[in-house]
Amino acid sequence: MRSVCAIALGVFLCSVSPSAVQAQMLTGYGAATPASAVPTKIASARPLRLTDPDVQVFSLDDATPAPKALASVPEITVAPPPAVMTEPALRSQGLLTAPDPVEVESAVAAEPSAVVASAATASANEIGEGSYAAARALRAEQPVIAAASTTVTPDAGTGGNEPPVDFEADNLQHDEATRTITATGNVQLVQAGKILRAQRMVYNLAADTVKAEGNVILSDTNGDIHFAEELELTGQMREGAVRKLQTYLGQGGRFTAASGKKMGNGDLRLTEAAYTPCDCENDEDGDPAWQIKAKEVNYDKEGGRISYKHAKFEIYGVPVMYTPYLSHSDGREKQKSGFLTPGFGFNSQLGYQLTNQYYWAVGSDRDATMGVMLTTKKNPVGLLEYRQRFANAELTLNGSATSSERKDQVGGEEVTRGEEARGHLFAHGLWNINNKWRSGVNLELTSDDQYLRQYDFGSKDVLENQLYVERFSGRNYAVGRVLAFQDVRVDEERRDQPDVLPEVLASFTGEPNRMLGGRWHVEASALGLRRGGDGQDVNRGVLTAGWQRKLVSQTGLVSTIDISARGDIYDIHDRDLADADPALDNEGSETRFFPQAHVVTSYPMGRSFETMQVMLEPVAALTVAPNINNEEGIIPNEDSEDAQIDALNIFNPSRFPGKDRIDDRSRVTYGMRSGFYGYGGSYLDMFAGQSYRFDEDDNPFPEGSGLDSQESDFVGQVSGMYDNRFSLNYRFQLAADDLSSQRHEFDGYGRWSRFALTSRYLYATSLENTSIEESREQVEGIASVDLSKRWRFNTGALYDLGEDPGLRKAAAGVDFVGCCMSFSLLAERNYTTDSSGDNGTDIKFRIGLDHLGLIETGASDYWNNRSMTADD
Repeated sequence: MRSVCAIALGVFLCSVSPSAVQAQMLTGYGAATPASAVPTKIASARPLRLTDPDVQVFSLDDATPAPKALASVPEITVAPPPAVMTEPALRSQGLLTAPDPVEVESAVAAEPSAVVASAATASANEIGEGSYAAARALRAEQPVIAAASTTVTPDAGTGGNEPPVDFEADNLQHDEATRTITATGNVQLVQAGKILRAQRMVYNLAADTVKAEGNVILSDTNGDIHFAEELELTGQMREGAVRKLQTYLGQGGRFTAASGKKMGNGDLRLTEAAYTPCDCENDEDGDPAWQIKAKEVNYDKEGGRISYKHAKFEIYGVPVMYTPYLSHSDGREKQKSGFLTPGFGFNSQLGYQLTNQYYWAVGSDRDATMGVMLTTKKNPVGLLEYRQRFANAELTLNGSATSSERKDQVGGEEVTRGEEARGHLFAHGLWNINNKWRSGVNLELTSDDQYLRQYDFGSKDVLENQLYVERFSGRNYAVGRVLAFQDVRVDEERRDQPDVLPEVLASFTGEPNRMLGGRWHVEASALGLRRGGDGQDVNRGVLTAGWQRKLVSQTGLVSTIDISARGDIYDIHDRDLADADPALDNEGSETRFFPQAHVVTSYPMGRSFETMQVMLEPVAALTVAPNINNEEGIIPNEDSEDAQIDALNIFNPSRFPGKDRIDDRSRVTYGMRSGFYGYGGSYLDMFAGQSYRFDEDDNPFPEGSGLDSQESDFVGQVSGMYDNRFSLNYRFQLAADDLSSQRHEFDGYGRWSRFALTSRYLYATSLENTSIEESREQVEGIASVDLSKRWRFNTGALYDLGEDPGLRKAAAGVDFVGCCMSFSLLAERNYTTDSSGDNGTDIKFRIGLDHLGLIETGASDYWNNRSMTADD
């Protein structure tokens, strides 16, 4: 059994457990009695009920030899109280009542030799200024010792402000002369919220120091838990020395050390130490997924920084890197200045690469990252990023600069341009003005067409810059913006991209069922396109008003009625077609009016089976509209060139992507949808449809769009998923006259146990009046196999089957995913021209480490999208 003690005002207070009674008898008042006079056995005790709930007194049975006074036991010495009250005195003050016989019998039966003493809290005028943590009563005329635990501090306290220390142990020894307490056997010490456990502990009241040995465990108030073989602490256990330490940090991560010191502010100074954030199973040798070992480790608790001297980085116990000095955050703070982990890589155009950057935590709302990229074949590249958050806004700036030569293409021939200044600047800004208005800016600028791809800063073909302001109000929306574009394509014939100065759009939508059972909508827009020099400039204004209603008949027909009227006005300067046709004016203004009625009706039918639901839905649309004659091309086509029919837009009122061309004349559209939907989540959707114009004259669609004849091409889509392991999405376009292939797009995914395959296929014919002047056909495949629970091998390739067939890209790599780290290694080969900027071989890797972040060398569409092609 155990003893529970407290140290207060330099006095030792105990709650004594039964088995330790003989060795832990309390001192009575009066003359001391030799130790031999202490009874060797106390048979039982009967509780005497006190009306004060904080005081509990016990009386011994008649069978117990009861000395007039209790001797002091050598192991424990406690000063006697200045006042002792007998049982009659307690009764006379109403503090003691007759015991309940049932409670007495139960207590004796449960523990016949039990003497229980409880720490009591009572006022000094009731009990006397006692210093005992336990109270006892001898029956009848014997003294009843009632103790009061007045809160006090150890001797080492300054001004009596030291918090009390509570002890709990199997055995306790108190040496009054040296003011030390020795506790053995399951010792627990509590002070100021800290809990110290050990097999043996020596506490010095005068110095407020404690030395613990054997299975030492220290639980700190910040959540840290320290395990040690030997520990010596002082100053309310805030500082001390330790041997064979293992520390688990409250925010995650752990230290091990041969020895160390704990400072009063929570810092740690460790020797022959190691740190890891991994909280998962170790390998067969007991090593974590990764750790950093060092001769000396310093942990700055307040600064949240861990620094190492002569450090080795190990993965599953295997050293992979050495550094004389290393420092990183403990993961507790989200923002901390310091050098970032270097990045490494290889590029056949640049050579070996080393990127080193410094992160500057300017403030809690802003930061900056600056650094340099070193390559073995080119000049260094300066890097800079700045980010700031405001109360209702944010700003990000990202740029680079260097000087180097480059490959370019002039007149179809590759040429080498001399060394010149090169770089890029990206910016993003957003300002939430209020709950309805916001504005922003996006900038994407680069010095030349090849720079971003060559230095791996991006893979876009067209860069977009815009300044905008938006308003949101219920169903209404308005935006005003200016845009400028930079075309960085190399191999394709490029048109002069106009600046948009400005574009304004306002859309208003009424409440449902408020107007003739439907709702109204109005949209107004203004657009200005500007080209430098004698390029074509266009100003356009469009106003559209409409009404829409949805009807469901009693027979199950679902119909949507859409009636609209649209008016356009154009003002054109430096018309392009005027150069080829002198009959056309170089400048002019045009207007047009276009009403349209569009009704879509479907009849969905469904049936439930044991494992699935089946749906069948025929759908048809009737569109009524006049002919809008634009044979002379008076209105230029700036936004409606890339028009193609597919399963998604065939039932739209207009199949053009923009407003410059109008899908006029009356037509009918028809198709069929069907689906199978399993209750477990598997499904199969199918659709096929066609459109038919009532008049074959004045068709506004270009050749290759699938809409350039009276009967449109057949379009369809098949998509499905089975058991969350197999999926497909197939879209097709077949010629109306002979069902010849015009476009096929396939995306599929499958997984069999450890093997997975992703495939894509595209075939599309050319499209008139666009940059797509020849048929395109390519196939892409990515395969992966799980070598083990954590390792995966993957490979992929992109092959062109078109007019100039050949391999365009290949990649292979390995991935490792652990509990607190991930690793990927990738080799990519691009088969393009040198003037494109991305021809050659790249070797990239990335490592993700808990608390250290992601170490990555460049970006890859293969990594980000599991695709061999960029997704702009």
